[in-house]
Amino acid sequence: MIKIIVDYAKCLGDRDEVCVEICPSSVFEKKEEGAKPKVTNVEACILCRVCEVNCPSQAIKILVS
Repeated sequence: MIKIIVDYAKCLGDRDEVCVEICPSSVFEKKEEGAKPKVTNVEACILCRVCEVNCPSQAIKILVS
């Protein structure tokens, strides 16, 4: 089971949307201007960890159990 945790206290959100742009599986989505990206499609995650590695604020953690 995959769990994607976003620490929204660290997330830069509207200033940097790397997770939305870089995810090859469209796991993240930003629904409205000024909002922080949300995990909307966790079942599509392919565990590439590109979002975790490239998040400038290190706000994303991927857990596998």
